[in-house]
Amino acid sequence: MKRTAMTTVLALSAVSLAAFFIAGAAAGAAPGCYEVPTMTWSDACLSAAGEALLHAPDTAAATMYALAAARRAMASYDATVAQANRLIRGPPVPGGVERAAYMHCVASYTEAKSRMAVVAGDMAAGCVVYETRLEYSKALAALQSCNWKLAAEFPNSPLVAMNKDDYDLSVLAVDLGNLIGGSLP
Repeated sequence: MKRTAMTTVLALSAVSLAAFFIAGAAAGAAPGCYEVPTMTWSDACLSAAGEALLHAPDTAAATMYALAAARRAMASYDATVAQANRLIRGPPVPGGVERAAYMHCVASYTEAKSRMAVVAGDMAAGCVVYETRLEYSKALAALQSCNWKLAAEFPNSPLVAMNKDDYDLSVLAVDLGNLIGGSLP
């Protein structure tokens, strides 16, 4: 008897829920729910981006752009380090604190270039993994370390503007890399 009563209750519950959902679907939405349009991911992409992505390169070409951006960032790092070394050696010779800040930046840039070289190597090998994305983050952190040292104490240093440009170029490389391997959580 208990089993029959339980089966009856479950059957009535299922029928009630089905009727509720069918009525809600017929009315457009369940009470208290927003009418949310449904579309495929490709329709959503087309709606958001228009036709811009219809003519975009495939992922292999996008990887080449990301690789080129990483390599360009490393070349820019080299130019900034060369300028820092000229400032450290050349007249007027900066004071001890300023010299230490420039030397800190040289070390930070060495770290950033090392991290971006790993990224470029992974891109060239066609193997972008979670660790690759972490390398991007570490490169950006190294550039920020230089910025914090310079901007606070020597805001008029020519390295401040170069560091900002390098950071922006690196963010571009990161954004292009995120198109390939996804962004960090």
